[in-house]
Amino acid sequence: MSAPTSLAEAWTLAQADAPIDPRATPAIQARRDYMRGALDALLLQKAGATQAQLLAECVQFGKAVGTPAERSS
Repeated sequence: MSAPTSLAEAWTLAQADAPIDPRATPAIQARRDYMRGALDALLLQKAGATQAQLLAECVQFGKAVGTPAERSS
């Protein structure tokens, strides 16, 4: 896969590259995931993604939380 152009693509790459550490507490793992997401957003902006594009993707994801669409992904 080429360089990601969206947060969704960055997430797919993160899943392949970073297995969950079984020794990490849920809070530590959540913080790692959060910081990785922040870094991905910054790298996407550096690669040309606009803040509006990233915000739209986050809002779209937020609207899907708790819906069947979220559970199917």
